[in-house]
Amino acid sequence: MKAFTIVDQNTGTLRETDVPAPPAPADNQVQLELIGTSINPIDPLVAKGYGAPLLDRKGPGARITGRDAVARVVEVGKGVTDLRPGQRVLVAASPRTGGTYADIFNLPRGCMAPIEDSLSDANAAGLGYAGLTALQALAAAGLSADNARGKHLCINGASGGVGSIALVLARRWGARITAVASQRNQDWVRRLGADQTVDYGDPAAMAAIDADIILNFAAPDDTHRKDPLLDGLHQRNTPGRAYVNTTNPVLSLATEKGVVRGLATSGGIYAKKRLAARRAGIRYRWVLFQENAERLAYLTKVFADPDTPTIVSASQPLEALPDAFNDPKGAPSPGKGVFLVDSP
Repeated sequence: MKAFTIVDQNTGTLRETDVPAPPAPADNQVQLELIGTSINPIDPLVAKGYGAPLLDRKGPGARITGRDAVARVVEVGKGVTDLRPGQRVLVAASPRTGGTYADIFNLPRGCMAPIEDSLSDANAAGLGYAGLTALQALAAAGLSADNARGKHLCINGASGGVGSIALVLARRWGARITAVASQRNQDWVRRLGADQTVDYGDPAAMAAIDADIILNFAAPDDTHRKDPLLDGLHQRNTPGRAYVNTTNPVLSLATEKGVVRGLATSGGIYAKKRLAARRAGIRYRWVLFQENAERLAYLTKVFADPDTPTIVSASQPLEALPDAFNDPKGAPSPGKGVFLVDSP
């Protein structure tokens, strides 16, 4: 069968290859047929060994990558009673679990949720991994559909895949949103519902952001020591302040120092930052992706709603995936670019 694999971890190059079809699904697994997928920023990094001490349990050799998909159930393993062959599902898997860039692949039941008929293949293809990350970041900030209304939220990196989905969700929940994005993506974040937009290249505008909750989906800097948005939050004295960062140094330090030293170093950085934030009355959190079928099911309902704006900026045939993956400029943006087996 056809799959897209990383053959050489030194270059991280993705190639179309022929690989054996997977065996029948094991207990609590589901065998899936790919309909569409996308590229997440972590995918090319993991392909080059980023986070390998923590994420790569298979070692060197050809590896199927890919973190999310829209797929059709082929067969269910023992213990799976709520899915049936032919059913469409939304998929999101951690780098440790398995890859979705293949005609057929097996994943645990907890990596997927059934899709409503009104959710298109294109909208679902790029929703899983970025959507779960966005939901987890919002939850880490203490936000939900029940309490977000009227709260002022700043989303840094708002035009990326995770940022776009977080913006749509927070808008749906009634939050007031300041979206930080490049100048060329200002119209994109306004379309998704931003109340105010800020060009990250404008230092004065960045310094003037007065949101009480910060979701940072763009790395502060390589050392994680300089972070103007967090500094600005420290200077205010309003209740309910929160800061959430998805670009924390856990994986990079594990790559550089190994698992034990990397986790110890990143843990020390986190403890120091969280303690300083707590003293200032700020809720401070890092987010690491977690598989969650229940939250995937929530995403399917939100994005099946015809009033929910699409976060897909481009749709291409699956054959275009390697060129996009290997492009040094990174994943297609703004929002999500998707790749469909049967592209219109």
